[in-house]
Amino acid sequence: MMSISPSSMKIEKKAVEPYQVRQAMVALELGATDEKILEYVDFLTHYIPTGALYFLHVLPRFDVFDTIIEREAESLISNYELNNEVISRMDRKIKSRMERGGAVHIEFDVREGNPLEELLTDAEDIGADLVIIGQRSGVEQHGILAKNLARKARCNALIIPDQAKAAIKRIVVPIDFSEHSIRALRAAIAFRMELEDDAVITCVNVYTIPNLSVYKIQKTKEQFREMLEEDHLEAFKAFLNTHVPEHKDELEIKLICREEPGVAQHLLDFAREQEAGLIVMGAKGHSKVELLLLGSVTENVLSMNESIPTLIVK
Repeated sequence: MMSISPSSMKIEKKAVEPYQVRQAMVALELGATDEKILEYVDFLTHYIPTGALYFLHVLPRFDVFDTIIEREAESLISNYELNNEVISRMDRKIKSRMERGGAVHIEFDVREGNPLEELLTDAEDIGADLVIIGQRSGVEQHGILAKNLARKARCNALIIPDQAKAAIKRIVVPIDFSEHSIRALRAAIAFRMELEDDAVITCVNVYTIPNLSVYKIQKTKEQFREMLEEDHLEAFKAFLNTHVPEHKDELEIKLICREEPGVAQHLLDFAREQEAGLIVMGAKGHSKVELLLLGSVTENVLSMNESIPTLIVK
């Protein structure tokens, strides 16, 4: 049966404190996803205490135009309207959209270079504890791939699909009984503490029924499934009791048994059915090796998700 031992894992002993953002770095395309990002950031800062928001737009390096004839290059560059007037206009637009966010310090800047590198560099320079990007439906790109950001960022990352709704009534937290799950669950609880209308947190574990043909088990498939579910349920309760005992009674537990491949698809299907407003997932740690090991389930969720904001917790 399961070999989960919650007591053997690193235990967070501090009480969960309400979620706060000291400084957030927000990537803007100056395109289709920006309105949704601004809408969601406005919603977020209405509930989550936020010290400062730094908005950044990154242009490709202009040396790519070296081989283009001068007239065409000038035409392309002029489309970017890189001047103080544009920066001021974007700054005013951002501030005008922050209707509910209250007194949050806001800055906007335009840079030239690799979008992901510039975003991560600026995020480290300002000591950001949250990086936010949008994600267009039907494509993986925002100029920055969500999974690349989530893999390389040293702080939490929030990915906002362009079909997202600025509302949170349910938070889904995938649980695989790892330390990464602990961080994600604590972050979800902390997040919910700041919402005026308490959202429901549903902890989800997707498990697989082994191929019974390789075992000498005198039970039917349905009996074996019931045994597995009971075992997982007990492990789930022990996990919550060990790591978030003061909140265990506030959390819903959902077990999903899969016979087909695709943990991420099962998670997303469930989150959509429940009309989740946020998915919170744990990622690897902060070392150079761990940063490159985001996890296939997390990467697949980010690649397939077109409607639910996803917070990746580091």
